[in-house]
Amino acid sequence: MKRSAIAIIIVLLLSSTLSSADDSAEKFGPEIFQARRQALLDSLGTGLALLYSSGEYGESGYRADGHFWYLTGNDDPGAILMLAPGFRYEQVLLLQPRDPEGERWTGIRPSLTDSLEKARGYDLICRTDRLDDLVVSCMKQSPVMHLISPLRAPSDDIPADLEYYNKASDRIPDIDIINSSRFIEQMRMIKSADEVAAIEKAIEVTHAGITDLLSAVTPGITEFQLEGILEQSFKRQGAQHMAFPPIVGSGERSAILHYEKKDQRLESGQLLLVDAGAEWDHYCADISRTFPVDGKFSDRQTEIYDLVLEAQDSAFAAIRPGVTVREIHEATENVFRKSGYIDYFVHGTSHHLGVDAHDDADYNLILAEGMILTVEPGIYIDQEKIGIRIEDDFLVTEKGYRLLSAHIPRERAAVERWMSEARNPSR
Repeated sequence: MKRSAIAIIIVLLLSSTLSSADDSAEKFGPEIFQARRQALLDSLGTGLALLYSSGEYGESGYRADGHFWYLTGNDDPGAILMLAPGFRYEQVLLLQPRDPEGERWTGIRPSLTDSLEKARGYDLICRTDRLDDLVVSCMKQSPVMHLISPLRAPSDDIPADLEYYNKASDRIPDIDIINSSRFIEQMRMIKSADEVAAIEKAIEVTHAGITDLLSAVTPGITEFQLEGILEQSFKRQGAQHMAFPPIVGSGERSAILHYEKKDQRLESGQLLLVDAGAEWDHYCADISRTFPVDGKFSDRQTEIYDLVLEAQDSAFAAIRPGVTVREIHEATENVFRKSGYIDYFVHGTSHHLGVDAHDDADYNLILAEGMILTVEPGIYIDQEKIGIRIEDDFLVTEKGYRLLSAHIPRERAAVERWMSEARNPSR
């Protein structure tokens, strides 16, 4: 039963992937989240599952974690989702109690009436103080608790759902705690047409943002100034969040994989590596490009850039349904190994992309139609102050792939032309 339910939701998502993204005026309306929850309910079969909103606050407010938003579309901090197949309330959304004094400082929280109007498809919407009563009532019927949040490493903090389950099992005899984390993971790996469209929009915003950044690239400007231009461009275009903190590294910092400080000035002759992504309707882009600060690659920079581009093309040639992410990585490695640069390639080639920049996924599974991933080979030579990465996003299709970021220049001459046009828009 569980396998068939997952198969059904993947077929539904795939059918949507093949249809027009413009079929629905409201791309992520309540019916989308309700269908996702129902598919998960069918997969669980019995018992209950709790999912806590475990997002983060940023300057644009609270953003729920990927799993919670994927099933609810809700960004309310402290919210809990309860799914209980066969229970009188199968789909329950629990919201934190109102806090009038706190709301004077942080903003008005929605009333239950407002939430009911905006969140159709639930059997019950109530406050979190009713959770214990609902769980006890459900456990009398079916004493099974499903862990549906992403698995954590043994050294990580115990997540809220598992901590609650452990407390429940200490007080209610014979409760079974089952690992059902794979269900949401597999659902998120296949993107609908509307999800693809959101990611394409995020890529479009990212492209424009990098173009705006390039218009200011000149020796003497700081990395953090360029980051500010990028962020301002994203927001001006309507992207409320960045998909992740961007990497803007010049010179030797271009060879630091997750460079954060961004406190140095660009110098003539250096490279500038930009790894950035906008977020649109909660869906992420992830694009990397490397630029010569002076506008033209040196002979040595050209040699390495063309090698990285060759490795990326080799990876693209390997993409089709039925292959693994490991096989794509091996296609990249083969190019670097033959050229003698394998020791300077120090990370994986691909990761899944979606609600999160590194979307939750099972990398043991083969590629299937509807998946979206990145291809991002890179060479990092610290002693030469060379770090070059080229990263693009692709959709797996029936027989191969579609490059979602194909409009963003990759070829070296096209990148130089992109820089020139960005810095001299009147020409």
